[in-house]
Amino acid sequence: MGSPVSSQAHHLTPLQRLISLLRPEATDIAVVVLFSVVVGILSLAMPITVEALVNTVAFGRYLQPLFILAMMLFTFLGFAAILKGLQTYISEVIQRRIFVRVVAYLAERIPRVNRDAFAKGHGPELLNRFFEVITVQKSGALLVLDGITIVITAFIGMIVLAFYHPFLLGFNLVLVAAVLFAVFALGRGAVSSAIEESYKKYAVAAWLQQLALYPTTFKLGGGLPQAMEKADELTVAYLEARQSHFHVLFRQIIFTLGLQAIAAACLLGIGGFLVINGQLTLGQLVASELIVAVVVGSFAKLGKHMESYYDLLAACDKLGHLFDLPTERSEGITPPRHRLGARVQLHGVELELGKAQCSPALTMTIEAGERVAITGPAGSGKSSILEMLYASQEPSHGYVEFDSLDLRSVAPQRLREQVALVHSIEILEGTIAENIHLHRDSVNHQQVRSALEAVGLWNEIMALEGGLEARVPLGGGTISNSQAIRLMLARAIAGRPRLILIDSILDQLSEIHLRFVFDAIATPDRSCTVILVTSRESLFELCDRTIPLQPAKDPNSLANNNLLSAPQSLPRLNLVSL
Repeated sequence: MGSPVSSQAHHLTPLQRLISLLRPEATDIAVVVLFSVVVGILSLAMPITVEALVNTVAFGRYLQPLFILAMMLFTFLGFAAILKGLQTYISEVIQRRIFVRVVAYLAERIPRVNRDAFAKGHGPELLNRFFEVITVQKSGALLVLDGITIVITAFIGMIVLAFYHPFLLGFNLVLVAAVLFAVFALGRGAVSSAIEESYKKYAVAAWLQQLALYPTTFKLGGGLPQAMEKADELTVAYLEARQSHFHVLFRQIIFTLGLQAIAAACLLGIGGFLVINGQLTLGQLVASELIVAVVVGSFAKLGKHMESYYDLLAACDKLGHLFDLPTERSEGITPPRHRLGARVQLHGVELELGKAQCSPALTMTIEAGERVAITGPAGSGKSSILEMLYASQEPSHGYVEFDSLDLRSVAPQRLREQVALVHSIEILEGTIAENIHLHRDSVNHQQVRSALEAVGLWNEIMALEGGLEARVPLGGGTISNSQAIRLMLARAIAGRPRLILIDSILDQLSEIHLRFVFDAIATPDRSCTVILVTSRESLFELCDRTIPLQPAKDPNSLANNNLLSAPQSLPRLNLVSL
């Protein structure tokens, strides 16, 4: 399915993004515009019929012309009503397609987003901007249906007035100039203020989300005042932004309402003068008043539609935050699958651990099927090494090889068909079976069962109501922490990876479960290489060797760690500063 935005979506202005979002719907929007033109022409049936009626009555009372005029008016307005119904249906189809395209685009893009993309903000909070698609649907539909129809109807009406008398042509030009002044001059700053209002709105939502996410924190003594004070501060900021935006909007509304009154009065005066001087018939005057009532009434609605337009642009700006999230590269080769586990090599690898910190340069080889434990104090880069081996982080210096293939030349998605990473509990809302197979083609029912049996979960799962089809909430609230950890490990081994990366999660298991689970992932046939981060002594004993890491604060005083593969446990190594 195609992207809802163009490939050049980065740093688009809100208007450019709106155009890009609607481009796939150009054909249907053109049909709506065509229908609006026809409806605009047919809407003139009322004033023209009234003009004919007034002229007919002026010459005498005839029922036959009255009946004919009534039937003609009914025919024209009935056809216009049918076209409006079709416009509404097409608009609904466009709304559905926009929603589907945005959902499909984000569902395909978000799993490929770079790990650093959410570094400056909470991912779920950022994804709240998805709901702006509803604003795009509703405001877009309002503008497509009412906005286009109003503009076209007003334009056609002014053309008809121009044919009545040159004075009315001048009246039209003044009216158009006044409308342009209201839209562009008085609307200056409206888009930026609408976007700023939207920012403040999401700041309030983010704070409320934090209150729900960390309830224990705000139940502490003094926590409630903090929650209220911050909410009050953010609310005041939102109200100030809203007031700034409404100031622009209100002056446009006041101007258009005043324009409506002035235009109606001026036309009555000009038309009456022309009728008195015999340059305009009474019927034409009545028709002109009806046309101007429609035209000026349309302008009076301009304020409401301008607000929808500004909200639409602000919504497109917020969706752009999601569309522009940087993603991982998709190109690269597919590593071949071998019978044994993967062989991993690090060549002078350094990792940035902070603004003024980086890890020591690491050079090591982990042989196929080897079981290796990585340990070290906080900030030594243990988790970063696993992320790097999973191709979700790149080293600042050096390179990594997977089966003698440079990871920079390997497609990340293809690599992960052979590599599994377990670093936290990530239970999805759904059934137990869905949480294990994840609808992967390579994982069948038998593999799901084998994985559960391997981690000692099969009997416990089958004891649940529904067994494999038992549903669990997001985060796995209905199962124990031990069961959730083992479920994550079952998910990893179900795909039969050649490299399993485990980040500290085994440290939470009891000794009984720990040895059982380790035997499941460290197969005797050495078909899977195991690299785990741990501080648990019992896991050091189970692994072939242990690699200790030391943090380095000064990037200019680092020594290379040349950690050669060895089947036995290595002693902890202290890095010597140069």
